[in-house]
Amino acid sequence: MKTFLSIACFLFVLQGTKSQDLRQVDSLQNELVHVQLAKQELGGNTPVLYDTLTVNLLFQLSKLYLHNVPDTAMLYAKQSLAQAETIGYKKGMARSLNLMGAVQHGKGNYLEALGLYKQNLSLRREIDDKKGIASSYNNIGVIFDEIGNYPEALKNYFASLKILEELGDMEGAAACYNNIGVIYDFFGNNKMALKNYFTSLNLRKELDDKNGIAGSYVNIGVVYKTQGNYQEALKYYLLALETYRELDDHVGLSTCYNNIGNIQYQSADYPEALKSYNQALEIKTELDDKRGIAEAENNIGVTNIKQHLFSEASLHLNRSLKISREIGNLDITKSTYLGMAELDSASGNYKRALEHYKLYILTRDSLVNNENTRKIAQQQMQFDFDKNQEAEKLKFSQEKEIGAIQLQKQKTYTRIGLAGIAIAMILLFFVYRNYKKHRFAHRKLKETQAQLVKSEKMAAFGVMASRVSHEIQNPLNFVNNFSDLSQDMVTDVIEASNAEEKKQFAELLIANLRKINEHGKRASTIISQLQEHHMKGTSHEFFEEKKA
Repeated sequence: MKTFLSIACFLFVLQGTKSQDLRQVDSLQNELVHVQLAKQELGGNTPVLYDTLTVNLLFQLSKLYLHNVPDTAMLYAKQSLAQAETIGYKKGMARSLNLMGAVQHGKGNYLEALGLYKQNLSLRREIDDKKGIASSYNNIGVIFDEIGNYPEALKNYFASLKILEELGDMEGAAACYNNIGVIYDFFGNNKMALKNYFTSLNLRKELDDKNGIAGSYVNIGVVYKTQGNYQEALKYYLLALETYRELDDHVGLSTCYNNIGNIQYQSADYPEALKSYNQALEIKTELDDKRGIAEAENNIGVTNIKQHLFSEASLHLNRSLKISREIGNLDITKSTYLGMAELDSASGNYKRALEHYKLYILTRDSLVNNENTRKIAQQQMQFDFDKNQEAEKLKFSQEKEIGAIQLQKQKTYTRIGLAGIAIAMILLFFVYRNYKKHRFAHRKLKETQAQLVKSEKMAAFGVMASRVSHEIQNPLNFVNNFSDLSQDMVTDVIEASNAEEKKQFAELLIANLRKINEHGKRASTIISQLQEHHMKGTSHEFFEEKKA
């Protein structure tokens, strides 16, 4: 007796068709051929508009194939991306990457999808596409949700929500609140789940989004049922039922009848539960929903046992078992075997009851093994993702370190060169002045020689200046490095999800600022000492002190 949970996949995939519209495909392909012919006729004088149109046509074709022929969708998306890259059309590149991510997501290739969505996010940031950025955050959140990394999923959902609220995008915000509520619901945090579901519901009411409103009603009913508050759960299931009737949504109607039947069953109102389950079965049969039919048959069979209608119970349970085994649904098969064991026991056939119960245990264990396999796969995907992240961080760190070393060398060479030029100019000035003033005097010639000796000492200034630049460079390196770290921490403070995280990041930021101040003062002190010696004409003493 499972309960349907509505998950809003806002902007997860650009709105694609569920079945191939062949006429639309033919129309787009013909248009693409005409554009290519026009480009050939124009030769090298082709306007950029033709290339942009090619990108968009390929993208639209990819969308049409997305749900039914994903490999063809990927082919067109890659062609669209290549064309967009050729002309530097970043918006087209971003849309193509998003669609490629959607294809990989649909195939269950979560790490590949995550990489494509992150590339998409980077491009959308470059072109400052706010709505696209929100969409990318949401898509990344969905992937983390799929692989079981719920903290990262919430982080990205909240990042998406923040932008959507700034843009006043109520529809997107409503979907985000719904997705956040689903995660809290999964963890059993009923209070936060209801808070987010009700926020989503109120936004959808403002938008008059009937389908979204019905989905919110269902989700709220699920939480109340989990809490054991059957009266409130039934209230919201009935509201959802009424809304789905207005929409003539048969899938939604069948889900609501099943949910209402579950509440009536839990409340021991078996006659009403049978009515609801039979209405669900009727619609599921019209829809040819095999899984839904098997579930409804099982629910009717179990309820008939409570009514002591054993022959009817046997009929429905056997139908459920046949269909669930045909479609390979172990969950319903397990429930049906348990129902059969209960029926046999109620009928006094304890031997067969034991056989069915053993089959129930075997099926349950198979489900547990499948779940464990799924969890192991999830953990492996998370491990691979974390490993890739660490590799990227290491590569970035190495590149940053190499860049810093090269920059430092360049600055050092520049300073040495400038110091050498300054020394040469000073030397020439003194030589010229002394030559002009004392060229005829022997005594003055000796003074000139003494001055030349002094100038030779100054020739060592370049080497000594290198040491001074090294002394100054050390505190400057600390200032630069801690400044870079502080910028990242400001972002962390802004994006922190709670006050405790904000406080921790703020304390780290203050510590960095103190380090910046300390090393800045150290550099200032070295410069002040050099200026003082220069004013006194005792610069060489400064260098000798440093050497000592």
